[in-house]
Amino acid sequence: MGVLDLERMTWPEVRAELDGGRDTVVVPFGAVEQHGPHLPLGTDAMFGDEIGRAAAERLNAFLAPTIPVGCSRHHLAFAGTMSVEEETFCRIVGDIVKALAGHGFRRIVLLPTHGGNFQPLGEALAQLGPLEGVEVIAFKDVGVLASATLGVGAEMGVSAAEGGIHAGEWETSMMLALRPELVRMERAEPGYVGDLASGMQRFFSEGVHVLADNGVFGDPRRASAEAGRKYIERLVEVVVRTVEESQSDEGEPA
Repeated sequence: MGVLDLERMTWPEVRAELDGGRDTVVVPFGAVEQHGPHLPLGTDAMFGDEIGRAAAERLNAFLAPTIPVGCSRHHLAFAGTMSVEEETFCRIVGDIVKALAGHGFRRIVLLPTHGGNFQPLGEALAQLGPLEGVEVIAFKDVGVLASATLGVGAEMGVSAAEGGIHAGEWETSMMLALRPELVRMERAEPGYVGDLASGMQRFFSEGVHVLADNGVFGDPRRASAEAGRKYIERLVEVVVRTVEESQSDEGEPA
């Protein structure tokens, strides 16, 4: 049956689908933040649009509009970045989930496509607590999706340092596959290419600017649309498999 685009439907159409048993909705959470000198600020929100749609298609689910602004404090040293505090983000998540649950959605998939949203999403669900008759499936561990992209990169001979975690090879490849007209490859340049684990710690605690003055964590120069399609396919597979295999108790956040 495919995806149902929530924001393009009328309320009676939504009600009819819910009454007919289609009660899963995918809600992506993106960001508007710097992505180096070569990628647009809306990169993570665009990933939410596209990966969310592909996952909803496979799940025969509703797709909610991507929440475009997230927790991006670690990018505020760069012009144009927008950010909300974690407390604000938690309230947004809670309000959205309660609204959807109140209308009869029984499986709510919360999908961050920005690294800074994962931990706050977990905090939001802890504050929200269980909702009777509702299964909330939330991706709270950035490592789950990062391992998928780094795994695909390793299969193609891309090092973890090149892939990075922000505006490196895999994010640039994905944008080349999805929105090539917005990628400035002539400006692509390496940023931080040191140890991944220690770099990630400083990235989130101190900000990417302490690691690279261009805002890049990785090396995007080997990026390609072909590689991007492979990354996207693997990410969608991980999302769909996680949702389908979810065995959490009814009403208990996954």
